[in-house]
Amino acid sequence: MKKCVLILLALMMLSDVGCVFAEDADIYGLPNKSSHLTDGLLVAEVSKMAQITGEDSANKTQSRFNVWGTDLGSMTEMEGIVYMFCGDTFSTKDSDDWRSNVLFLIEDDDPSNGLTITGTIEDKWGRSKELLISRKIDNIQITIIPTNIFAIGDTLYCVYMSVKHWLPQGGMWECGYSGLAKSEDKGQTWQKLNNVQWQGDSNFCQTANCLVGDTMYIWGIPSGRYGGVALMKVPVDGLEDFEAYSYYTGNDENGKPVWVKGSEGIYRAKAIINAPVGEISVIYNEYLGNFIMTYLHEGRGIVMREGVMPWGEWGGEVMLASGTKYASLYGGFMCDKYVENDGQTFYFAMSQFFPIYNIMWMKAELTIE
Repeated sequence: MKKCVLILLALMMLSDVGCVFAEDADIYGLPNKSSHLTDGLLVAEVSKMAQITGEDSANKTQSRFNVWGTDLGSMTEMEGIVYMFCGDTFSTKDSDDWRSNVLFLIEDDDPSNGLTITGTIEDKWGRSKELLISRKIDNIQITIIPTNIFAIGDTLYCVYMSVKHWLPQGGMWECGYSGLAKSEDKGQTWQKLNNVQWQGDSNFCQTANCLVGDTMYIWGIPSGRYGGVALMKVPVDGLEDFEAYSYYTGNDENGKPVWVKGSEGIYRAKAIINAPVGEISVIYNEYLGNFIMTYLHEGRGIVMREGVMPWGEWGGEVMLASGTKYASLYGGFMCDKYVENDGQTFYFAMSQFFPIYNIMWMKAELTIE
């Protein structure tokens, strides 16, 4: 009965957002779902609340976990614990004890004063250990970086990119491929699913996701920070089947999204947000009744866009954190646990390469004129 009501609501809204496939109709059942972009949407204030990692933070990750510096920090919640997957990690400012990735455990229901790291996935000496092993050979596989972590039931999944080579130009690198990995023991060990991989020249080297009903929507960008955003989706029970993924290739003459399934759809995927886009994160925002995406606009800063449907319409960029105020900023990872007033206030993890290579905790407050 509920499913029928949702589909009826979907049909009532088609004149505003175009036709959809039946499996996309669950979008209309999201809380407070809107059929249009928010007029007069502004970010009233963005402020730095705390430093999350590093010895200068309250978490003192260098003395506790051998983490002087790290970055990124995509997040998901599972069974009351927030898992934060970070990128290249070092024990000192001289880049000693390089690990391509580490995973922190956070138990904190109050994001207003920072996040409390209560543990890490550790080695036998109690130090944060590398979980997705990389070869660290330039022009083959220099590192493996998790770009997106999410939970389905009691299983953690991660989309990672295998970086082949860092290019001399800032914000540019080559990927050999991206892939899906999973952990069935709460992050202790990870299995790379070699049958679920995207080529390094595809638009899905770095990803963000949002689960709606039984469908996982996954936004992707190519390697580096100068590509556009494309979109794919997959039934939850097909996550580990590469041919189950469908790719958005545009709308037909009736405004209905066209999805092309399997390998042939990858290179037909249409950009839904134009370049330049760096590290992306997406959550559904109940306050707006729409999706919000954060990403780095290289040369400007971390920005936000509002989207009615996963494929659009997407609104214009709204500045969150400028590069003139926060040196060498990048990232911008949200977690749907960390919002207030249904998302009028939301928090995100922001990295800074200089003056210290670590993750900051930021607060953004939305307003409508």
